[in-house]
Amino acid sequence: MTIPHTTTGAATTTGTDADAVDLWQDLADALNALIDAGQFPDFHDLYGSRNDWQPQPYASTSLHADAPWVVFDLSTRRFAVSTRERTLNGEHARHGGRSRRKRR
Repeated sequence: MTIPHTTTGAATTTGTDADAVDLWQDLADALNALIDAGQFPDFHDLYGSRNDWQPQPYASTSLHADAPWVVFDLSTRRFAVSTRERTLNGEHARHGGRSRRKRR
């Protein structure tokens, strides 16, 4: 069964997928709110030696240098609001890495 979303009129499904569709709609609504506020989010992926060469998605806006960033924290496995400086300094990277055994 298909039900239109109350805010956007987009079709959603019922049953086990309904919760997932609602979560994605919430994300779409949040992104639209950022655009309405003049933030225009850009999506990127950090990848380099600071995060042990693991893909690390983040969202920012290029229009406001002091705007917060949303970054995927590799140590907690959750998105977090941060700053450009903290993100680029590797604060949200997984620290410690793999333990290496000593050669005999």
